[in-house]
Amino acid sequence: MRRICFLITLVVFLNTAALAQIAFVEDPTKGTLTIRDGKTEVLTYCYGDQLKPGVDPRYTQSCYIHPLFSLDGQALTDDSPLDHLHHHGLFWTWPVVRTRGLSTSTWEPKLPRLRQHFVRWLKREAAKDTLLLSVENAWRLDSKETVAKENVTLRVHPADKLGRAIDLELKIEASGGVLELQGTHDQNKGYGGLCFRGAPVFTGATMTTDEGPLKEDAVHTPFQWADLSTRELGISIFVSPDHPGFPAKWMIRNSYAGIINVSWPGLTAIVLKPGEPIILRYRIYIHRGDAAEAEVSSAFSDYMRGRF
Repeated sequence: MRRICFLITLVVFLNTAALAQIAFVEDPTKGTLTIRDGKTEVLTYCYGDQLKPGVDPRYTQSCYIHPLFSLDGQALTDDSPLDHLHHHGLFWTWPVVRTRGLSTSTWEPKLPRLRQHFVRWLKREAAKDTLLLSVENAWRLDSKETVAKENVTLRVHPADKLGRAIDLELKIEASGGVLELQGTHDQNKGYGGLCFRGAPVFTGATMTTDEGPLKEDAVHTPFQWADLSTRELGISIFVSPDHPGFPAKWMIRNSYAGIINVSWPGLTAIVLKPGEPIILRYRIYIHRGDAAEAEVSSAFSDYMRGRF
């Protein structure tokens, strides 16, 4: 059980039978907020600075999701694994960010250091049959000047026998001047954007997309959804049809504990201006079994039709 020093900020919602005991459990000391469904943890949002023991302080990071849990409470994500210290669970970062006449990155530590910082909670409430969490973050250069405002909204839906849907919305707006985002030109990968870094359980996992099973890693390839699965469990990411550049291009790998990256905007820079925010929407689908057993294709069709 969690220590009683945890601040339980919103104890229990008696909502639908499928979403009967949802709770927010906050640990201000660790800078984390965990969403629980009964006795099962759904996800932890890391709003405070996080750094694994023994890792270079340059890799301190905040404002990401880790762990993300299976329906049975197994951690699906990894944080700062030794092979890629800049990978942080379910996260959203860009390898090339140009602002204030400087070229920097939120992907890996680079001077001047640019990363997200928690500002405030916007919402923590039940809404119909979902749980709503919304937070405001700021992108700050060297922890000082704010160059962008970021709103993150999570909608946690009830689990059924196959899986659970979690909707993620990112709203990013430049502040005080224009901001350019771009993927790297390294080997024409174009990565950057929304990323899922799998726990070791996903090493060698089966890769599936709307085009069918993948026999090898996909790099800078357009899909509407992608899935990593073992025989017991899996995770899919669906891209909303209103996403800029839909269908987006992806990087999908199972060579090192699995990664799914919606590579947006890819190799061509996108310019953000104050007063003109960009909105990126996705659905994270956590499921039992592989993509076929979990009927991921049907779940995506439901998402496209706006069904929950």
